[in-house]
Amino acid sequence: MKKSFIVTLSILALVGVIAFTLAKNKKKIEANKVVIDRTIIPVSVATVPASYATFDGKITLPANLELNSEATISIGIQGKIEKLNIEVGSRVSKGQVIGTLDSKLKQINLKANELTLDKLERDLRRNSDLYKGNAGTELNVINSKYDVENTRIQIEQVKQQITDGNIISPISGIITSRKLMAGEYVSPGAIIATVVDDVHLKAVVFVNEKDVYQLRLGQNARITTDVFPDKPFTGQVKFISPKGDENHNYRVEIQLNTNALKAGTYVMVNFDLGKKSTVLQIPKLALVEGTKNPFVYIAKDNTAQVQKITVGREIGENIEVISGLEAGQEVIVSGQINLTNGSKITKTAQQ
Repeated sequence: MKKSFIVTLSILALVGVIAFTLAKNKKKIEANKVVIDRTIIPVSVATVPASYATFDGKITLPANLELNSEATISIGIQGKIEKLNIEVGSRVSKGQVIGTLDSKLKQINLKANELTLDKLERDLRRNSDLYKGNAGTELNVINSKYDVENTRIQIEQVKQQITDGNIISPISGIITSRKLMAGEYVSPGAIIATVVDDVHLKAVVFVNEKDVYQLRLGQNARITTDVFPDKPFTGQVKFISPKGDENHNYRVEIQLNTNALKAGTYVMVNFDLGKKSTVLQIPKLALVEGTKNPFVYIAKDNTAQVQKITVGREIGENIEVISGLEAGQEVIVSGQINLTNGSKITKTAQQ
């Protein structure tokens, strides 16, 4: 009896210890679930004041070089490719015959029609002579003229079919792909090869409305690239869009004639507008979401406040502020990822 009582007491004690441990752990878990209000913890940020600075009339915009023209080589009739004198990498000229379809049967038809024409022309001369001597009829002359003209038309049709069998490059450039080979059968419109103009390239930039009116067709632009850091290139403005986008930027195309660069190369396009001015500027780093949704955080009374702004031209590492800020207001240029409107901040000057 006494032994049973001791065992029971031991079990109860063990259960009590387990229950106490579980209750303690539960309190720790619940404590870990408590959300810490981090809005009261200041975020370290760097700031710079918005300030007026000189705009020297020169703008620099990024771009990737694009192909000015690319074309497919095809043919409008069906037949078997007899010759195809191109390979990938071959250079061709506009209008160059680079291959032909098999035209042996057409050549035979042409020869037969030419022989027929020769006979019909002799018949026409004979019938005309007979008619002049009152030994023939006018109807025979008319029928002979019809046969001659009809055969001439058939000859022109066959000649055109032979010409249509020539495979011609529509532009000058380099062959970048070949789909078919000599001996293969081709249907009308089938792509035989692709040719790209690798000499005439273009850079596409989007120019702010405050600057686009200073540009003109044929104006020179200086183009630089890290690929050739000591070798600038010159391009000419070939297109200025008559319509801007929702951000008041206008598409401008600059043509560049060189085989030293390739499509896809990252370049910087430099325009000299020749007009200096003083404008309010801030670092582009201050823009939280870029130029499509321009806003910044400004530092005020040790808090970060969202400020919507209207931006203009990009000036090097800075961007022009048209409205929304005043000179001297401190904009936050680092630490924005940790901010919301009203966040507490500790600020340091941007070096």
